[in-house]
Parts: sequence; structure tokens; C-alpha cells
Amino acid sequence: MNIFLTGMRYLLLLVTASFSITAQAALDLLIFPEARTQRIKNNTSNTTDTNASIDFFGTAHYGQFRFLAEVSIFEDNPEIERLQIGYEFTPSSSAWLGRMHNLLGYWNTQYNHGTYLQTSISRPQIAEFEHNGGLFPSHTTGLLFETSQEITQEGSIDFSFVAGSSPELRADNEVQLDGLVLHTRELFNPGKGNHKLNLAARMIYSPQTMRNNQLGVFASQIEIAVTDPNVNSINLTVAGLLAYWEFQSLNIYSSLFYIRDRVESNNTKNTGSFSSGYVQLDYLIEENWTLFGRLEDTFNATADPYLALMQNFSPTTQVAGIRWDVTHNQALKLEASEKELAGETITTLILNWSAVFP
Repeated sequence: MNIFLTGMRYLLLLVTASFSITAQAALDLLIFPEARTQRIKNNTSNTTDTNASIDFFGTAHYGQFRFLAEVSIFEDNPEIERLQIGYEFTPSSSAWLGRMHNLLGYWNTQYNHGTYLQTSISRPQIAEFEHNGGLFPSHTTGLLFETSQEITQEGSIDFSFVAGSSPELRADNEVQLDGLVLHTRELFNPGKGNHKLNLAARMIYSPQTMRNNQLGVFASQIEIAVTDPNVNSINLTVAGLLAYWEFQSLNIYSSLFYIRDRVESNNTKNTGSFSSGYVQLDYLIEENWTLFGRLEDTFNATADPYLALMQNFSPTTQVAGIRWDVTHNQALKLEASEKELAGETITTLILNWSAVFP
């Protein structure tokens, strides 16, 4: 109950702070609770862990103004994952200011921090959140512009551009991960850390008859400050493709990333490049039962200077599982995965309950 009340207090505080006359604003609130137990086995250990989390996602609009907030709580630690205020110039164009998801790939903007909306339990390694050892900024604080344009009667083009702050790469005793981890700018302590510039753009084609289907391209330029005596800064250039396509009983979605990186130390500049991506298939075997599988791979990873710093990234991962939609708003999932990390093979088995209310 404490975790629920804490999240509600945070979300209501954010909403009322942005709309002083919320009684006249249209409000929507979704709650995504989750509980999971997982068993992790590597070359030397075998551990079991059980935890719960809850995600609050709220939106509001008043006239042409828009508001979006997302608060995620894990082990009684609340985090403001998104906090955006926007203005709708036309029904197809808007601008947002605040903390938002970055425009990299498909997964990062399609799914929030609650796992109910995604078929699988886990996220692809290339789309992992910063605090879980992700390679790229999944969040940024700055300005987002979005617009949509119908090109023919058959489909439309959606364009998005974001300019915001990049994360800082540093160690942190509060994060249960080895080595260096990306840390985004803190909303209520914006002066903490050294945060440089993150630019990203994305263009997506969606057919008019099936707007869920999409094909797209994305690109980003990221400058990362580093708190480490051996490294001064990192510069990343990211480009890629994304796709999501629905068939009768089969959904296929994928993202492919190409990265060029430069790691600067006091006396040297090391450059490298690599590519990484994933393909996931969801197959509806019965009305409420879905099989899913995902393959992830990384190419040219061995000699790359940026990947050498990111000890928590697994270059290859295989995932398989099944999802049972128990009711219209609750799901049970079972997922098994195997990945390579720092020369070890790690196998994970997860049982997950997730839901959305109301």
C-alpha cells in the first residue's frame, strides 16, 4: 500500500502543479502494477529474486495545452520518468518541454516503464534503460517537436525532433551494477553532474489502413561527459532503421542501430564503430495465448572503445516465452533468456504478473 500511495502523491502533485484549474481539464490516469520472480544462473552462482513495482501514467489537456507525467516506483524508490508540458499548434503538430523518452529505435518510445503493454517481460539490450546499464540515453530533458503529414490517401509521415541534455557516464554506489553507468539530468537537482547535448530525429511512415504498422529511420548525435580519470568525454553518432508490422496472427518488430564513437582521454582519441539490433516475433496461438521470441546480436563489438567501457551491455541475447492474458487488463508471462556478459553465459527465468487499471 505504501508504494501505491507514494506514487499517487507524486503524480497528483505533478498534475496540480502544471494545471492550477484541473477541475476544468480533461484528465486520464493509468496504473501499471507488476510483480515478478526471477532465477539467474551464471558460471559461478544461482540466485532467486522477487520484487514488485508500480508505474503511474497520467495525461491532461486544457484547451491547446497538454500535460504528461509518468512516475515509476521500484522498492519504494519513486522516479519521475517523464514530465512534459506541451502546446498543440494544430491537430497534427505539437511541441513539448520537459523530461521525455529519447527518439532511438522502436521500443524506447512505444513502451513505458510498466511491462503490461509489451508482450515480453524484458527489453532488448540495445533499448535498455540507463539505470539498468543501457548504452544510450533513453531519456532526455529538453524540447520535443512532433508533426504528422498525410502524403497520399494510402499513408502518412510522422516526424519528430528532440534537443535536450545527454546523460553523464559515472559510477554510482546506489546502482547495483558494475563499472560506469549513464545518469540522466535530475529534474529537481538539474545542476548535478555534467550534461552535454543530445540531438535526435525520427521519421516514420504509417499506412492509412493500419496505423499501428510503421517503417522508420532515426539518427542522433550525443555528447557524453565522463567522471573517470582515464576518460574525458565520449561522442556518439547513431543511425538506424525501425519496423513494426502486423499480420493475421503474427507481429514482427525490429530495430537496427549503427554507431560511430569517439572516446577521448588526456592524450588520445580512440574511434570505433559497431552495429547492433534485434528482431522479435509475437505469435497468437489462441485468443489469449501468445508465444514470443527475440534474437539480439552485435557486430564488430570486440575492439570498440565505447563498448569496452559499458560492462553491463550484452552483445548477444536470445529470449523466448509465453504470455497469457488472464483478463482484458491482466497478464501472466513466463520468459527464458540466455546472454553473454563479460565472458560469462547468463541464463534467466522470469515469471511475471502485470496489469493496467482502470
